[in-house]
Amino acid sequence: MNLLVLVLSSQLLYYLLIAQTGVVGAFDSHIHDLYPLPIGGIVGAMLCAYWKHHGIKVELYFLFVAQVMVSWFYPNYSLGMIFVLGFVVGYTTPLLLFAFREQGVAKLSIGLAIAYAIGTALYTYPYGSRGSIAVILPFVSIITLYFSTLGDMRARKEPPLRWSMIAMMMLWIFADSALFETLSRSGAMDIWSQHTLLIIVAHLLGVHLAYLYGKPLMRSGWTIFGLFVGSYAAYYTHQPLLLAIVYPIAISYYNVLVFRELIQMKSVRAIAIAMIGVGWIAASAANFIALEHYLWLSGIVGAMFLVGYPYYLRRVSV
Repeated sequence: MNLLVLVLSSQLLYYLLIAQTGVVGAFDSHIHDLYPLPIGGIVGAMLCAYWKHHGIKVELYFLFVAQVMVSWFYPNYSLGMIFVLGFVVGYTTPLLLFAFREQGVAKLSIGLAIAYAIGTALYTYPYGSRGSIAVILPFVSIITLYFSTLGDMRARKEPPLRWSMIAMMMLWIFADSALFETLSRSGAMDIWSQHTLLIIVAHLLGVHLAYLYGKPLMRSGWTIFGLFVGSYAAYYTHQPLLLAIVYPIAISYYNVLVFRELIQMKSVRAIAIAMIGVGWIAASAANFIALEHYLWLSGIVGAMFLVGYPYYLRRVSV
């Protein structure tokens, strides 16, 4: 197995445990302390999009070392350090996904499965005590990158960006992040500490189903929508056991399809532009509505999908 799979897993874990939940939790979800994170992410992704990349493996080494240096001070971050953290993650992710494009869906699924299993097991680890995790993960990335083969890194002629595809990705990221951030602050529905093993199994099942049966993302709207309807219904009806089954399946299923679309893009620029919408704008908007207790806005977004998606299917079938 190409160890690039482990590079991907360690970076996904870094984003989940440190950039997404660790810093937010360590700063008690205070928006005025966290706003530099998405700004840094967008700036990093923009620079990654328009920089001329000649030695991607060298760039990744540099970025992982930067992660180690930033992580050494976790969680005692100033606003400037939070910006730098966002910048490094924002620059790294498109570059890594572009490097992963030769690996195929099977290895992508393995990488996601590893990340979800370990991430779920470590999710309840105290936010303020994740300093060792923050340092170890980029070290794992450095070591595994050294033994990895990247393949052909030349950019190919890229087709125009499919904005409808990016909008669909943003929709599912928004639905996921809004519920995730709400649940992470809900003591009554703390499924991660109560049903850890069940959630891991459900994540692995979701990855497996997406790998075997997942259609292209734009053709999978009804399936993903149904999974999220079930997840939100389980939350609103206070059914933690059902939520611990359906929601991880939804997360893993749609993410395999989203990442598959991302790694199939033809250039770093296309991936970076997509990640600005998917990884930063949609996720940050969802984080805001969760912090402000506006989860009901997800229902409006769902209604917009019900109106727009059938129109899209009719248009492409003509």
